[in-house]
Amino acid sequence: MPTSGSDKLARQIAAVLLLVWLMFVGLMYHKSYPKEMVELAGHPLWRLLLVIGAVAAAAWCPRVGILAALAVILYLADMRGLTQL
Repeated sequence: MPTSGSDKLARQIAAVLLLVWLMFVGLMYHKSYPKEMVELAGHPLWRLLLVIGAVAAAAWCPRVGILAALAVILYLADMRGLTQL
């Protein structure tokens, strides 16, 4: 699938931002998430929107989709762990 220069740039920016987010979350050891993110994790609609966003990212670019899915999985796993304590 041919892509324009701006699309390639957008894909690279999205991939880098997700990679930075994953590194930030992965290196965070017992640091608190922002209060809003913890509160939103309890809402089913928010979780559904995260999954839809990851699927949309995968439809746009598989590399970005993999990073988005990993970010969603780690976020939801962290929130599950934080709310069960």
